[in-house]
Amino acid sequence: MIEYPTETKALWLHRPTPLEKMWGIWPTSTGYAIAKPEYRNGSRAIPSFALIYLEQGALHFIDHRGNEQLLRKNTMFCLIPGILHQYYYAEADAPPRTSWITFEGKQSLPLLNRIGFSMEQPCLTGWDETRLIPHMKSMERVFASEEKTDRLHFVLLLVGLFDELLAQSRQLGYENAPNTSWLQDSIEFMNTHYSNGIRIRDVARHAGMTRSHFTRVFTEHRGCSPKAYLQQLRMEKAMHYLKETSFTLTEIALTISYPDAYSFSRAFQQHYGYPPSRARERPDKGSSG
Repeated sequence: MIEYPTETKALWLHRPTPLEKMWGIWPTSTGYAIAKPEYRNGSRAIPSFALIYLEQGALHFIDHRGNEQLLRKNTMFCLIPGILHQYYYAEADAPPRTSWITFEGKQSLPLLNRIGFSMEQPCLTGWDETRLIPHMKSMERVFASEEKTDRLHFVLLLVGLFDELLAQSRQLGYENAPNTSWLQDSIEFMNTHYSNGIRIRDVARHAGMTRSHFTRVFTEHRGCSPKAYLQQLRMEKAMHYLKETSFTLTEIALTISYPDAYSFSRAFQQHYGYPPSRARERPDKGSSG
């Protein structure tokens, strides 16, 4: 563990392999921390999804709407990429100790929604630590081993954690939180068909809504427009092809439903801030919790 002015922290990073990314969800980091009285995780967004479990103590948590609540032991909260949040030290019988896992992939949000997490309900309490902590500790041990072979152990551990969370959420009554089934269904529809040239009206029709109403409620729940979500899916897949294959720009464009290399390159430049040709020259960056 490393001593910082506001916390004592242990962190392990993982760079997912192409094999792991085939599964639609993969871990990027894990760790644990003991907060000091000065600890405050200021208002910020993170690039990955995260699940943070409060093993002891208490934290003040402020969601993206500015609503504050006091979290106590056996509470877990989720963080969604691009959504602002903050949390800080709270007085309790013991200092706050948290364990976390960060992860990415198009199945991340549907799985979180299935458990009961959402932007409106980022914090869920009542978890059985005797069943949950062993999963967290197993991931810490594997991450700390620094094993870099191209295998699925990391993904399977993450899936095992989600399986346990789903089982407990069913017992606690959190599974399929109200008013999120249409959102999860529309996201799964986009995750499956984004490369087939679907448009927002197609997704809205699938959800049983008008285009304007669907766009409004999706944006309220997800924090970004459905158009931006589709664009993100296509750009992530494009980046994968650029880094992991020798596909030409035209082949990539047609694969993710752009009519030609020019329109794809322009969209890529607008999204990432640099052209596709540079993507093949740029090394991947590590993830952090």
